[in-house]
This record gives sequence, structure tokens and C-alpha cells, in this order.
Amino acid sequence: MSAAMPGRPAIGPKVPINFPAGLLEDIETGASLSQLSRAAWIRRAAARALPEVFDGALAPDDMLRFLSTAERGAEPDQEVDDATIRRLLTAADRGTLTIQPFTAESLTTQTPGERRQLSFVTRSFLADGARVVLYQVAHGTITYRQPGEHNPSHHGEHTLYLDQAAARAWHQELREQFLPT
Repeated sequence: MSAAMPGRPAIGPKVPINFPAGLLEDIETGASLSQLSRAAWIRRAAARALPEVFDGALAPDDMLRFLSTAERGAEPDQEVDDATIRRLLTAADRGTLTIQPFTAESLTTQTPGERRQLSFVTRSFLADGARVVLYQVAHGTITYRQPGEHNPSHHGEHTLYLDQAAARAWHQELREQFLPT
């Protein structure tokens, strides 16, 4: 019988990573605000940075929820049109709509009272074998519970575009509005 090792069990292999001093300070602040250890905070950040993975076809309800919760942006003429919506939902109904790996750029600010995030996501779908690319601009705010408050709050919106330039323009406008430098 082997003797049990003292301390917590290992989560996985140890990976040494060197961080610039300023980034390490930001990580320490983020971990403290989240009430996590630095290692747990880094694991969570790494997991969030990985792309979503869907196995098989995308369900009609998932696609409808994604499309129907989109907000109107600054350039409605460049947003996803009715023909594209019908095409995606028809392929979802037939079980032939699949999602491909996507790319995401996210900017986040965090204070003791709230966390704000702005993302630019390029999503590709295969609808009956034909590629459809949507550009998603999303922003969200989470306020943390403060002394004397009962519940934190969460607000988030996303806008979908077929035109990358229009999506980038909306992303820049939101960046200036929500993440001032």
C-alpha cells in the first residue's frame, strides 16, 4: 500500500509559463476580484479562450435563439437579412446546418464593481453544404454584488452582420462607448 501524498491532488501536468510583470499584476488583480487562486483564474481564462465545439448538426431551437436574440445595430442594411435567416433555419430544420470553428477577439475591463466585455466573433456555418459567414459583435456587463445589495446584474447584447466592414465599424463605436481608454 502506498502512502498518500499530502496536500491537494494534482489537477494535471504542471506547465511553467513566464509572464511580463504588468500582465502578472493584472492576473493577480483578476484572481483577487474573482476570489480564485492565480492558477485557477488562469485555467478559467484559458478555457474561456477556447472555441466552442458542437458535435453534429445545430438544432433548430439553438439557431432560432441565436438569431432571434440579436439586436439591431448601427447599420441595419448590413445586418443578417431575412433570406439568410430562412436559409439557416431551413437547414437547421433539415438537420444539415453545422457550425465550424470560429474566431473571437475579446476585450475585457474589470473593476471591483463590474466586468465589461466586448467581442468580435466570426462565425461560419455550413447550410446544406454552402458556407455562410456571420460577424457577431457582442458586449456585456456583469455587476458584482456589493455590500447591502441582494443580487448582481448581467446585461448583454449581440448584433449579427453579413458585412465585415459594417461589423467592425459597430465594434469600434461600442469600444469607444463601453471601454473608454
